[in-house]
Amino acid sequence: MTNHRYLKGDPFVNRVRITGKLTTCSPLHIGTGTLEDYEVETKEGKKETRKKATIVTDHLGKPLIPGSSLRGVMRHWLLQVLRPVNAQWASFPDRDNLLEENQQTQIEKARSEFSWLELLFGTAFNAGKIEVWDAACQTGNLQAPDGLLHWNPTRLTYIATSVVIDPETGTAKEKLLYNFELVPPGVEFQVNITGQNLSPIELGLLLLALKGFNSQIYPIRLGARGGRGFGHMQWAMGEVYYLGRDKVSNWIEGLIQRLDDSTAAEDAGFFALPKLDAAAQDKLVKDAKAALLQAMQEAGHV
Repeated sequence: MTNHRYLKGDPFVNRVRITGKLTTCSPLHIGTGTLEDYEVETKEGKKETRKKATIVTDHLGKPLIPGSSLRGVMRHWLLQVLRPVNAQWASFPDRDNLLEENQQTQIEKARSEFSWLELLFGTAFNAGKIEVWDAACQTGNLQAPDGLLHWNPTRLTYIATSVVIDPETGTAKEKLLYNFELVPPGVEFQVNITGQNLSPIELGLLLLALKGFNSQIYPIRLGARGGRGFGHMQWAMGEVYYLGRDKVSNWIEGLIQRLDDSTAAEDAGFFALPKLDAAAQDKLVKDAKAALLQAMQEAGHV
């Protein structure tokens, strides 16, 4: 497995699946962009209908982190961290000049000129090589945390109230409030990221981005109001599964031998790939960091 600049549509090189968990360390709001009515009881004992900004949920009504949200914050974090190094690592320049080129020229330039992040996450001219699945909630029923208003044990949310800010004056509008749902700290989400034809640097950068959730200096934040401390998550690595080209025949043979097994369907696609041990995972991250340091030295940043 070398650092060739593979494209997603190239002949098969490898297939990867990364698993892990994200746990909320501060309130989380990934909104739907819609408002819903909810009822509250006033101090006078009367029922009053108010509106709340809702969070994204799955079919069971549990909180959900969309894969697009995870992918977006990871891409942005890597771009901000690596952009000072050089264009080979992290850049998303205007590629409109490629519109005039034929397809073969576009492929050749993508392979030779695009940054690692363009190859990994994709552009208008090349498909990204990773897929970030929606992160489903792994937390069951929770007792209502102390001090939280309007706790919903199914959605695992409470409602917070804030003032409406006038965009012209930058100050609070008098007597105008808005309400929004929040997921409290301590809620876990299952993360799955898959990829194909990844180089060691690309896989290492992906693992590095996931560790960015735990950064004490520049942490990745999810959802709204990150500047006020919301969306702080704790990442816990699960497993890295990896199938190389040299092991495909053995993998297929194993599938054939289990055709009569009722669990054989779990071996399809990105499931039941061979697992990398912890040492191999750590080596990938260390190799990416070493290559990054070398690139920074060559660019005169250190």
